[in-house]
Amino acid sequence: MIVITGAAGFIGSRMVQHLNESDRNDLVLVDDFPVTPVEPGRNVPEIYPFTPVETCHDAPKMYPCIPAETCCGASLQGEDASSQTLQFVEKIPRDFFFDWAVQNIAHIDFILHFGIETAGMQADAALLREYNLEFSQRLWSLAAMNRIPMLYAAASTEAKWNWTGQEWTGWGSGTAEAERLKRQFDQWVLKQRVTPPLWAGFAMPEVYGPNEESVDTAASSVFQLFKQWQKEGRMLIPVFENSESSDNEPLRDRIFVKDVVTVFTWFINHLPASGFYYLGNGFPRPLSTVANAIFSVLKLSSKVEYQVISSSEILHQQEKNTVSLSKINRVGYKKSFTPLEKGIRLCVKNYLSTNFY
Repeated sequence: MIVITGAAGFIGSRMVQHLNESDRNDLVLVDDFPVTPVEPGRNVPEIYPFTPVETCHDAPKMYPCIPAETCCGASLQGEDASSQTLQFVEKIPRDFFFDWAVQNIAHIDFILHFGIETAGMQADAALLREYNLEFSQRLWSLAAMNRIPMLYAAASTEAKWNWTGQEWTGWGSGTAEAERLKRQFDQWVLKQRVTPPLWAGFAMPEVYGPNEESVDTAASSVFQLFKQWQKEGRMLIPVFENSESSDNEPLRDRIFVKDVVTVFTWFINHLPASGFYYLGNGFPRPLSTVANAIFSVLKLSSKVEYQVISSSEILHQQEKNTVSLSKINRVGYKKSFTPLEKGIRLCVKNYLSTNFY
């Protein structure tokens, strides 16, 4: 079985679909799934042993069935999006995963850890620490002690941007703390003498694509700019200092979610060298490029305005944006990642326009 943590989230849910499409349905999904109250003041789930594969016909609110278009951006297959089902062995609430693992450790073949940060955690430092550091450390120890390969989403190398409804800000407080804790976990990993037989931490830039509603304010600039245009009839772009052009825009790399899940699946199948890897096109682009690509797909004239910002921390992050992809190529992964304009076209035509119009 493959354990997928953060399975109700943006990347995790796409991972489930991608593995199903690759004929893998022996999946255990771990996230903030609801449990059934058994008596006042107590929520105790059943601890399930290994069970046959089931189909997600009535997915819970936390885990919506994914639209029927493929990750590659093909159009809908002539059927209602909600009719697509996901197949898996079991859903385990994250607080009870380790109890379940004790009974089922012999059946676990691989662990994919996408981390956990929900909107409700962003103001709770203790919860962020518990689920973005301590949970990760326990999961690593479980994988190391039981010789289970583990892949996980490492800390990003770039500043994140969030549209607050009034302005673009770098690093929302919850996101910033979660990234700091993830980086602390990366540093902890490097100190461990006992490791899983294969492990890889993937530093990802901004990930965009279908099913981003689940990440709320941490959604990509593609999602946020489209939503901003829909609500306000414009797209607002941050620029440094007093520039009124795109010359001084923050730059960042972006990756289509299809490429992320494809890399994870390739690592599962090929078991290359352990270590840290960067996923991205390796070409940082300004936010105005995203805006113009969206307007081009919609066949509308570009309506972009600029907002002056100033942040030495973000400027410092800018220097780290260009990262070589040679390491992942050296271990044998040769597929090209989706070019930004193509990924935006697929996303807008097959997903955003359908959901927002």
